[in-house]
Amino acid sequence: MIVYRSDSPTEDWTFAGQLKVPGFEDFGDMWECPSIETISGYDVLIFCPQHLKLPGRGDSVHHNGYLLGHMDWETLTFTPDNTRFHVLDFGFDSYAAECAANPHDRTKATLVAWMGLPDASYPTNEGEWSGCLTLPRELRVRERLLIQQPLDALRALRGMKIDLEATDLLPRVCELELISRGGDLNLRLFAKADGSGGFRIDYDDAKKEITVDRSEMARRFNTDQGEQRTRPLPKGLSHLRIFIDRSSIEIFVNDGDAVFSSRIFPIAVEKRLIAHGDVSIHLWELERAVTDDFTAE
Repeated sequence: MIVYRSDSPTEDWTFAGQLKVPGFEDFGDMWECPSIETISGYDVLIFCPQHLKLPGRGDSVHHNGYLLGHMDWETLTFTPDNTRFHVLDFGFDSYAAECAANPHDRTKATLVAWMGLPDASYPTNEGEWSGCLTLPRELRVRERLLIQQPLDALRALRGMKIDLEATDLLPRVCELELISRGGDLNLRLFAKADGSGGFRIDYDDAKKEITVDRSEMARRFNTDQGEQRTRPLPKGLSHLRIFIDRSSIEIFVNDGDAVFSSRIFPIAVEKRLIAHGDVSIHLWELERAVTDDFTAE
């Protein structure tokens, strides 16, 4: 990873040298999309190591994660606090995260990532387009871990609230908020009329683990990279906030303890919401975030 310097964001860049990260010299064969941010007094190195396998990531060899540590700009050395590489997003399709720092508030930064992976195929390839971006997320450090929360401004997109006592049909673009009162949770999004299939979110209270599973969706893809992802939740599950768009789902667990971002492509018969557990659920349709028409005539 090489470093350039400039006093201007648009010109007069000069080569400074190569970034050194002790202990991670052989961690994959290429690091993409590096970003170094200072958040809440911590230096955070975010990057995408390629061509290595990590526990719990199936056969995927492309990852997005971060190290906490100290950046010495004089020696161009980032010294990690420990040897643990933290996965940034526990879903199937998050990569190439980039940040925008807030010069007026160094306790946080804003992150947007690509919702896709290199060397992967998606159903949209048939329509000759590929990829989308995650929602913008606010980054903070909590208990020496990087947490991600949806921007507060996203609440302004909430439209009509759905009465779940009157229907179990899931809007195609929506936001769900679930508050758990304890115990196991089994949630199916986009299940079929008979209750089968769908995108599953399961929390096992005895194991203190949350698992997402897209193996029962009708359109399956990149199955060789695994169709389940599990994240330990030592403090248990208390809260989920879920954003669903036309071909994506983003799950924020416990106000940022974990995030799962994934592509999904429900077919017409996959539209039910089924929940088992001691939870209260709120559901809103979402308004369009962008109203401009970018299509050229």
